[in-house]
Amino acid sequence: MSKNNPTYLSLKDHSVSKEEFQLVHNKELDMLETYPQPEGEKLSEYYQSEDYISHTDTKRNLLELAYHKVREISLKRKLKLINSFQSESKTLLDIGCGTGDFLETALKANWKITGIEPNDSARQIANSKTNNSIFESSALKN
Repeated sequence: MSKNNPTYLSLKDHSVSKEEFQLVHNKELDMLETYPQPEGEKLSEYYQSEDYISHTDTKRNLLELAYHKVREISLKRKLKLINSFQSESKTLLDIGCGTGDFLETALKANWKITGIEPNDSARQIANSKTNNSIFESSALKN
């Protein structure tokens, strides 16, 4: 790390890769960045877990049921937020859209939506909710 971008937090991916990462404060952009950043083509591997709830629509237990209920509330709040900044075009791009629930919510509110999701399973679920508006990460390169 350089003095310009100090480590904010060190952490370990306990669920999948077991790798250690740092969250680094990028002063120029005033945001946290993951370091080292995973390679784009390997990104979906970090989400390959049955326990990663946002890439499934399962409701197998109390925790998952609670997650979906909280997500419902959160989606309504997110929609309210983007509506407050709404432009005439009402166009939304969600990068890392998971199973597409936010985009589905926006679509029902007449937003023109597009999503990017590197995980194949999550992308398939998202496409079933959004009229096939979700693409692989490689679509960003075009």
